Amino acid sequence: MLAKTLTCGACGWRTVCGPADIASRLRLVGMLRRDGDPDEAIMAALLPEAAARMTCPGCKRIGLVVGDADEADDDFGDGDDWQTAVLCDRCRRPIDPERLEVFPDTRRCVACQSKAEAGEPEPDEPEYCPRCGSLVELRVSRGGGLTRYRRFCTGSPSCRL
Repeated sequence: MLAKTLTCGACGWRTVCGPADIASRLRLVGMLRRDGDPDEAIMAALLPEAAARMTCPGCKRIGLVVGDADEADDDFGDGDDWQTAVLCDRCRRPIDPERLEVFPDTRRCVACQSKAEAGEPEPDEPEYCPRCGSLVELRVSRGGGLTRYRRFCTGSPSCRL
């Protein structure tokens, strides 16, 4: 199974990515548009080039470094020195260890839990074009008095939904 680490050289942010996470990150930078179930060897070959264009969620700088997940485990010794972080289901940031001590089954950080309790809607997952894999956006379609919305592919102009 493919497992890689992405690390930011500026702030030290780090995450371990599995095949599904690597595929979604490659799609965000414009790769793997057409392939719904890409080969792991292809993803492993594309990831180093794509990581240079990825944005760090911690400091918002562009350019991440790819490493093997097995090597990352070796950097931490026998595993007693650090614990794996539990990520928030909504914003994907680590949940504070103090919060996990009080609420061990929690799946959201304090900020996201507050937003959910206040009734804010969940952020929508982006929609991708089934033909080319580019992002799909909703645009207003002008017409005879009624406001209509249509889905448009943001990829090449020749791609039509």
